[in-house]
Amino acid sequence: MKSVLLRSVMVAVLVSLAGCQQNTTQSEKRIFKAETEGFAEPESSDWVKYITPLREYMYYRTQAVVNKDTTILWGRYPDLKDNINLKQGVNAEGNEVESLNQSFDLIDANYNIESYERIKVKRINDSEAAVLMHGSIIYLGNDFDETGGEYVIEVFLEHRDNHWTVVKTDEYTLPEYKEWMNGQE
Repeated sequence: MKSVLLRSVMVAVLVSLAGCQQNTTQSEKRIFKAETEGFAEPESSDWVKYITPLREYMYYRTQAVVNKDTTILWGRYPDLKDNINLKQGVNAEGNEVESLNQSFDLIDANYNIESYERIKVKRINDSEAAVLMHGSIIYLGNDFDETGGEYVIEVFLEHRDNHWTVVKTDEYTLPEYKEWMNGQE
């Protein structure tokens, strides 16, 4: 029952992020890209170098939402405040901060990057990689009720100053998510 409720809440969040429906051609391109163009589970030795920047990103993302302040995230990842496209789910974290805080008084958050499946990585070159995350975020309200749920995000990383950093995010919108789920069955 709780799983159904969480999925329903996440669908509502995705709808608010999605705005207008997206062209299905783009959704099909994304599914094809994610499933056939080099995304694969990393070896254990490589997993560590990708999971660490993803944890850091999720920490700053959830802190921005809980503290109602996008500068928490954008101060750490300034590239995310550029090229925002809510219809495509690109760099849409600012909208999440705004929309969740209109409806809820949030006091805490928990995330699990691999709650649905292990990360998948596509190396673009020696200094760039894309990571596909299928996880969950749960926010706790001041009434101790929960909101949040499942997400699918492509996170683009660059190797800068001897560590990997997030330079772009592309969260699946509701139409893309539905297409992706249909492709998983």
